[in-house]
Amino acid sequence: MHALTPNRRVFFIVVISCVAALVMPGFAVGQPAEWDGLVRRSNPSVDMLFVLPEASLAGYKRVRLAPLQVAFHRDWNPNATRRGANRLSSADFERIRSTLAQAFATTAAAELARGGYTVVTEAGEDVLDVTPFIVNLVITAPDTQTPGVSTFTANAGQMTLVAELLDSETGQVLARVVDHQRARSSGTFQLTTNVSNLGAARPIIARWASILRSELDAANGR
Repeated sequence: MHALTPNRRVFFIVVISCVAALVMPGFAVGQPAEWDGLVRRSNPSVDMLFVLPEASLAGYKRVRLAPLQVAFHRDWNPNATRRGANRLSSADFERIRSTLAQAFATTAAAELARGGYTVVTEAGEDVLDVTPFIVNLVITAPDTQTPGVSTFTANAGQMTLVAELLDSETGQVLARVVDHQRARSSGTFQLTTNVSNLGAARPIIARWASILRSELDAANGR
């Protein structure tokens, strides 16, 4: 895996957070037409797609998923209105990151398997590397698992996916995807828990994996 170094990871998350902010509701500035040599291409399934000219996903039969990196929205401060034991600790924030990363890995792998694409851990000539980031994550009511504390919401939150697609052998970036999604509203106020928050995230993750599966299918003539 062409892993990012810690310094480059931090830098890249800052960059993609800025780019991802362009697709968030209410952002009026024009969106970029180019990103590091990748050219913007219209795609009805995602907010922004940048591709390497002449690149193709044809021939890729397997996928290697990098661990999901998660960055919260810079203006999200869930502790601003919380007191005492209801405040989120650093362990709570890390738990959110790790839980979402695990859900991403399992949900994406299952969705890709539906199309016959195996998730692997080694490079190969038919292996597509996918490096996913969740940025600008906002959780309306994160659960601290504090006994006696209940929160009711109609919407679990929102997040933006930025994913790099690379050739696993050369490390060449073939495409980048940016897509902002809100959790589906229940229409009524419901108890918010870790389980319900994760349940709201899974359909979004499955949607993203389904889009990747469809693009691989189209490239391979399926």
